[in-house]
Amino acid sequence: MDNQKRMRAILGVSMGLALSGCSTNYVDSYVAANDWQSLGEQDALKGHRVRELSSLVDGDLLAAQQKYSTGYEIGRVEFCDIDKAWQLGKSGQNYFGICDGMPDGGEFRQQYNYGHDAFVIEMERESSSDGFGFGY
Repeated sequence: MDNQKRMRAILGVSMGLALSGCSTNYVDSYVAANDWQSLGEQDALKGHRVRELSSLVDGDLLAAQQKYSTGYEIGRVEFCDIDKAWQLGKSGQNYFGICDGMPDGGEFRQQYNYGHDAFVIEMERESSSDGFGFGY
């Protein structure tokens, strides 16, 4: 493996670790602050499915779930903007179907799939040109 490929591999692993660390930090901070509405909103803005709160809440679970749901719906409306669907797919991010059941949910999924198809084609093209394949 030449140095350039080795650096790409190290950078890819480092970025993955850094991003995974960031994704849990926001959870920890909102849980510590009992800010369930912000946690719900951030989960939706990141495209995550609804989170089970029972292991996180020390107090009134029902109140926490209601606040979380309110925040989640706020974030979901913003996340499910049809104009963002193609770019979400093109970026290679996973889509967990959180827009299904919304008025434009089917169109969102279709646009996401178009973008994701473009992402896969681009990765195949890069894989064949630099030998650093992604297995697509």
